[in-house]
Amino acid sequence: MKINTLYNIASEGNHAGEEELFRALTARFRLFARQRIWDELDSEEIVQDALMTICKEYKTIDFTTSFSAWAYKVLDNRILGYIQTRKRRAGKITLVSEADDLPATENDNPKQDFKRNLIRCMRKIAHTNLRYARILNLHYQGFGTDEICEKMKLTRNNLYSVLSRARSLLEYCLEEGDVR
Repeated sequence: MKINTLYNIASEGNHAGEEELFRALTARFRLFARQRIWDELDSEEIVQDALMTICKEYKTIDFTTSFSAWAYKVLDNRILGYIQTRKRRAGKITLVSEADDLPATENDNPKQDFKRNLIRCMRKIAHTNLRYARILNLHYQGFGTDEICEKMKLTRNNLYSVLSRARSLLEYCLEEGDVR
């Protein structure tokens, strides 16, 4: 079920709807935060902090945008705050674009290498076909087929076709290092 629909049910005082809303938000937020913050504990802490803020305030706010957009903005602000705090604490944060230029060391984590390669390929796909990159991103964030179809203005069959081509392009890029 869509986040905004769950919000409407929960805002009417339905406790089961409220529980379902926060279960759905938790699952999506975890995916969203893990894509931006690779430390699992830090990303979970940020998700919980954002959910607490949303839980405290969502019944008192009149939304000019959708509830979903507001909720993601709350999470995004928490992520930005985390990055700024880490930057101040460490003095410098290595951005993904800078990480591409770093020399490999013996202690490099294969998962880290894969993440760098994946991000590099997603950027190449975005330069080649932005729609493919958006659909892959929405899919891996946990959005359902109907939600992606609605956001991207596609039919189910078109989505499956585009998603298949996008996955093939991503797989090719991961293997060969470039897009066709």
